[in-house]
Amino acid sequence: MNELVFYVLNASGFREREAFLVKLLAKAQQQQRKVDVRFGQTQDAQRFDQKLWCEPPHSYIPHGVEHTPAAPIQLFGEQITKPCQDVLINLPPELYPGFNQYRRTIELLDQSAELIEKGRERWRQYKAQGFSPTVHKIGF
Repeated sequence: MNELVFYVLNASGFREREAFLVKLLAKAQQQQRKVDVRFGQTQDAQRFDQKLWCEPPHSYIPHGVEHTPAAPIQLFGEQITKPCQDVLINLPPELYPGFNQYRRTIELLDQSAELIEKGRERWRQYKAQGFSPTVHKIGF
């Protein structure tokens, strides 16, 4: 069974969303979870790869971009090859069709109008498929 979680941030900036993503990945690393992070484009995954070399300060989150290198946390563009089947963090505003291959799917939203509206749409899609997502509001 797939656990579905929506994190809704009380912010509307991309930087806040990325900062929260770093925290999620650090927690996943502590819990020894495998994570696939889905970005909208490969360039976004590569840019975030550079960010993870600097954050969090004084530590390193082992990761790769599209399985280069092999690591427990993988960053992907639109398509995910060889899913880890543990945790998916979905950042684009569309539902990832392969979400049901994972034990846990995380949708990360901020207060931007597009992300909220598309998040509501995904919520309805999950519910229509018989899933019961939970929501965690951060910073409200």
